[in-house]
Amino acid sequence: MPNPLVLSPKECQGKTWHPPVDLSFAADKALIPLHAGELAKAAATMPLALIKEHREWRLVGVCGIETGHNLFIKDGKWLGNYRPAWLSSYPFEIVAVGEKGVVTIDRDSGLLGAEEGEPFFDEQGQMSDAVSIRVEALKTSHRKHQATQKALSALAKTKVITPWPEALYSQLGLSINGLHMIDEKALSQLDDETFLSLRKAQALPIAYAVNLSLPQTHLLGRLARLNPGYVTAPENLDSFFDNDEDLSFDFDA
Repeated sequence: MPNPLVLSPKECQGKTWHPPVDLSFAADKALIPLHAGELAKAAATMPLALIKEHREWRLVGVCGIETGHNLFIKDGKWLGNYRPAWLSSYPFEIVAVGEKGVVTIDRDSGLLGAEEGEPFFDEQGQMSDAVSIRVEALKTSHRKHQATQKALSALAKTKVITPWPEALYSQLGLSINGLHMIDEKALSQLDDETFLSLRKAQALPIAYAVNLSLPQTHLLGRLARLNPGYVTAPENLDSFFDNDEDLSFDFDA
């Protein structure tokens, strides 16, 4: 968040906000943040990837094939079966300050006002109901994001994170750089102690889900024809996944 406003009675005095009426605020976001608690539903709905931001790995849902266009959002409505939790708390975010987290709101969101709009706090300094609901949901998600970060750090230490295949980029017409998955061969060759450390860090479900979600790029291709941006999607991605053993996990191994 480039220009945050701390959510407090003092900082928000004289300011109001406008709750989003739809999801248009995320129509230009091709990557949506996810936490591990969303894995099961998200992986069945969209491809997942790992990206590196400021030396830390993040779990994201890949919602587009080009930057600046979210294929899942059309006319402010979500076209998929699962809607990521991040969308429900925007424009609020928790920013780490030392060991504590501070709730902030994006000044550049276009949702801040002065006289018109809803107040953040009442005269007694209590959060309004609309703000409180979002902040509580945000706090819950934040704890899950923290656990997810620990799991991703464990995966990174074992050096099993690898870029998406170039062939998939080419086949999909993908222009978003930095998408990563798990190197299944490297994961299977880890010694028992290292593999157990991933299990204790609850990193294995993320590893499996990310790779198993890649066939959902089929959906991106279909959405690109329904909700086109600048890049034309291929008619068929089936050939890429046919007999591709590198994108499957043997759970019995």
